[in-house]
Amino acid sequence: MGPTHHSLGTLSPLTESELNEWEEAYAAVEAYLQALRLRNRLLVAELVRGILWRASARREKEPDKPARYLAMEEALTEVADWTQDVLGVPLENRRLAARGRLALLLAGMPGQWQGIFLTPAPWPPEFVAAMTKSYLAAGPQFAELTMIPKPLELNAIGSGAAQWWETMDRRPIMRFMVVGTLISLIAFGLWFFLLD
Repeated sequence: MGPTHHSLGTLSPLTESELNEWEEAYAAVEAYLQALRLRNRLLVAELVRGILWRASARREKEPDKPARYLAMEEALTEVADWTQDVLGVPLENRRLAARGRLALLLAGMPGQWQGIFLTPAPWPPEFVAAMTKSYLAAGPQFAELTMIPKPLELNAIGSGAAQWWETMDRRPIMRFMVVGTLISLIAFGLWFFLLD
């Protein structure tokens, strides 16, 4: 980790609401780094501190933005830039997508390599090779598929109805008899209900 680059003497006094706001920002960045499976609390605290210093420097230029927003934006940008530098591949919209997070996990970053997370180059060649390999493996695997139409399968009622309908098409007399019977039943039903 090395010596700190920021002295606490340069910290200006904060109000209670500002302290609460920066505490929320700290918690958000810490949760993000822990979601990347970083478990060493000292390392996480040091990384969060550096990210918050950069966010506070931005806050002077962008006072209308909440501290939590600035801190998370700095964290996302820093992780994405670092991953992009390690891989030597530009990330889409400079964001660490699911593929990049999966590459970090597959390369064993949280367990074996967390001490070099967000550190400047040079990185161990084994780590770079593992990251590159896992990033390529985390990509989508496209396979050409052919779709063959299959006949429609009906249950027993559907099959019976389909056969009955085909019989009606082949025998017009049967169709005439069924339609006549239906009309007779409707007429009888109306006559019966109108007499009551």
